[in-house]
Amino acid sequence: MIPTVVRTASSASFLALVPHVLECTPRRSLVVVPFADGRSLGAMRVDLPRGGPAEAESIASTVIGMACKVASTDAIVSVVYTDEAVAGDSGLPERALIDEVVSRAGICGLRVLDALVVGPDAWACYLDPAGAAPGLLSEISDAAARVPDGLPRTDQFSAAALPAVDAEAVEWVARLLGDVDDALGRPRDRRRLPLARRAQADEVVSLLTDPPALFERAVTATGGMRSPVIAALAFCLERPSLRDVALMQWAADVATGDAVLRAQTAFSAGTPFPEDLARPMWGEGERPDPERLRTALETSRRVAAAVPLDRRPGPLSACSWLAWAQGRSSHAATYAEEALRIDSQHGLSTIMLSLLDAGRLPEWVFERPTSPAGRGSSRGSRAR
Repeated sequence: MIPTVVRTASSASFLALVPHVLECTPRRSLVVVPFADGRSLGAMRVDLPRGGPAEAESIASTVIGMACKVASTDAIVSVVYTDEAVAGDSGLPERALIDEVVSRAGICGLRVLDALVVGPDAWACYLDPAGAAPGLLSEISDAAARVPDGLPRTDQFSAAALPAVDAEAVEWVARLLGDVDDALGRPRDRRRLPLARRAQADEVVSLLTDPPALFERAVTATGGMRSPVIAALAFCLERPSLRDVALMQWAADVATGDAVLRAQTAFSAGTPFPEDLARPMWGEGERPDPERLRTALETSRRVAAAVPLDRRPGPLSACSWLAWAQGRSSHAATYAEEALRIDSQHGLSTIMLSLLDAGRLPEWVFERPTSPAGRGSSRGSRAR
């Protein structure tokens, strides 16, 4: 769930803002926006059911249960995004799913402020009386024109695509990683290496002497990452103990990274790993800084895109955890599945899919952040 605050005056303007809350325009999705005292600070998206009534009931139960976990939730707005036509005589699509959502919300004491559907031809409200005319999609696009940047052009899956990286750059990083592997594990006559590669390999080895400093540089430095930094991060993210240091540091601060690195070293010698340092890995503890997580995810995406395919599972699994830590379960699953297509036994990626299949998200995703004074509220409205 992504914290934000939006202001709306009508159902169409609300529909124009939902993609900004999610940072994508959903497809074949159910979106539930929880409210507390007329204010929304997030949205949850799940795939539409592909099976029968039992699956619709399960999805409704899951998403309303998640809404109830958000602090002080007292109402919801639901939105269905479908590929089916909305206008016509056959009734609104996914009516059975919305009936389940409304029923579950009532059982949990949540008011349903609005229940909307957006199709390829029109939008409509499930709560309108029978025979009410659907709304025009132009009403949403007109409202979106008043929002900076308009509607996001990506859907929930394309937003997880790795950035494009020049093939020559990938080849250079691959060679650099090979040189570093040789330097650390199988020393050879390095005088035969080209001078530029030797210098960059030495730089990578130097960066690896202080992993927390490297990880902090990755989320605080401005400008693009040079090949030695990418290679050093890739080297760390494909090694579970160093990857976990990076994730816990990115979820907190450099002092935490230092503490986790010491604990990992002690653990390898037989000392139990401190529970307080391990809890964030499972989504427990204080809410991480969202911008820090976002920067770490973009860094890990860049690393995954810049390394050869066989070395991607490590950074992809880091992407999965960082997306999960932000409540982006669809993206987290995409990264984990891609890692497992490369290495079917990859540990963290397997764990991430298990968590996602169980519908588990970090505790902090459901916390309600304190809103800065003076920001507007987001109210569900059936006015058009």
